[in-house]
Amino acid sequence: MYKKVSLLCLSTFLLFVGIAFALDVVDELPKGSINWSKGTVTAKGSGVPPSGTANPSQARLMAERAAISDARRNLLETVGEVRVDAVSTVGSLMTKRDVIITKVGGIIKGSLVTERRYLDDGSVEVVVEMPITGAFLDVMLSEVKAVPSITMPLPPSKSKKKDIPKTEIKTPMPPLENKKTVLEPAKTATLPVPLTPAAVPEPVKEAKIEPAPDKIDLSKVNFSGLIIDAREVEVKPALMPKVLNEKGEVIYSSANMRKEEAVKTGVVGYAKEVDAAKKHPRVTETPVVVAALKGSGEKRSDVIISDGNALTITTTEPTLGYLKKGRVMIVYK
Repeated sequence: MYKKVSLLCLSTFLLFVGIAFALDVVDELPKGSINWSKGTVTAKGSGVPPSGTANPSQARLMAERAAISDARRNLLETVGEVRVDAVSTVGSLMTKRDVIITKVGGIIKGSLVTERRYLDDGSVEVVVEMPITGAFLDVMLSEVKAVPSITMPLPPSKSKKKDIPKTEIKTPMPPLENKKTVLEPAKTATLPVPLTPAAVPEPVKEAKIEPAPDKIDLSKVNFSGLIIDAREVEVKPALMPKVLNEKGEVIYSSANMRKEEAVKTGVVGYAKEVDAAKKHPRVTETPVVVAALKGSGEKRSDVIISDGNALTITTTEPTLGYLKKGRVMIVYK
């Protein structure tokens, strides 16, 4: 009876974990996986004990070390596939700058072992995991230039220097001679003006006035965050995606956030369902939901929204400030 209850509890737990994992945005790769919803990268590794080891405990320990080394090599390969923005991956950046290889390599060495399996033949399998926020994201934000957006506050204007009053230096004039000076009026030549017919004024063209967009009553809106529904378009997650309007103007990017805040929470959050995104603490209680028109960029990681939705965001953001706090979620397939 006890075994049946235990098996039932275990199967229920595994089912719950499976459902929760299915709701996450995950890229499955040959050597590991990227969970964009949780902000983690994981990889597996295996190791076998060396031959001729008499001590079973030592053999298992050496097999475990070999498995961890193998897992971290696979983790480095998986991390290289992480999309940074719409044009680059971590791997492409590492080929350009040795300093990134050094920094990322150091972070991977500190990855955590989350699972261990000891097999009957003496071999060991492990799973290692590292976050794509924190120190790792700090490296990427430092190496990739952030693109400013039109929703960012304008820098304060520099105060003009006060004009220093100029000291007028009066030069003494020589005394005038006691002579009467008669000023003759200047003679101006008068030329005959030819008579021309009066010019007929051209009719004034009536200017076309574009209808002004509906003004948003800020007293009736209280957006706590932004959710972009990209399930119907081809868009792929990245560390530093941008949100653009139809003109190509940047509405949101990593530049909207303070770097310290972005390092902690990531630039955006990810979900597979709009309802799940609405319940996410990142966007809190009253987010505005807009649809994505299409993906943009070589990696299809930037999201384009309509000009109308962009107007809603640019109108409400200066007052509500949800972009500045990074309260953005993107929903993928």
